[in-house]
Amino acid sequence: MFLGVLFVFFSLPTVSFAQDEREQKAVEEREAKKEKSREEVRKEYLKKHKKMQTKETRRRMKKSRREAKRRKQGKHPQPWWNRWFSRKNQTKRRKKT
Repeated sequence: MFLGVLFVFFSLPTVSFAQDEREQKAVEEREAKKEKSREEVRKEYLKKHKKMQTKETRRRMKKSRREAKRRKQGKHPQPWWNRWFSRKNQTKRRKKT
């Protein structure tokens, strides 16, 4: 009886994991393509948005992006030479008579 159960157990077909792996890989590839297309659409939208702005606004956006990058690195938003030699700081140092 026990041998019969073992024989039936071993004679049953085993589950093929190779098929599951192939299916999983195909699903992952589709997801990667979707993510890539989403990223492309996002980049295209940002490019379009930037193009609609005036030149002055684009410059402000660039300056803001630069300052954010410096803050993220833990630095002051403006380099020391800009703080020392900028026009605004020079007028502050002058004495008003």
